[in-house]
Amino acid sequence: MIQWIRDRMQRKGQSMVEFALILCLVAVVAIVTIAATGNQLVLTYQDIMEAVSNPSDPGGTTTFMCPDGTPAVLHGHKYHCQ
Repeated sequence: MIQWIRDRMQRKGQSMVEFALILCLVAVVAIVTIAATGNQLVLTYQDIMEAVSNPSDPGGTTTFMCPDGTPAVLHGHKYHCQ
């Protein structure tokens, strides 16, 4: 009976360690993904802000303003803040 209890406790501890390792791996993958695509995410959010603030403008006539009040620079078809 005591051996059965010991075996059950060891398995639970092992499962918790495996769960913690998987959780750490998922966190590392998420951090690396966000770090690699961070600049593009910022630019995408700026495009969304421009589309919401100027719904009737396809991007060619009204200048998009950056959060700090300066006008954004048009690069290709997207506005970018400096």
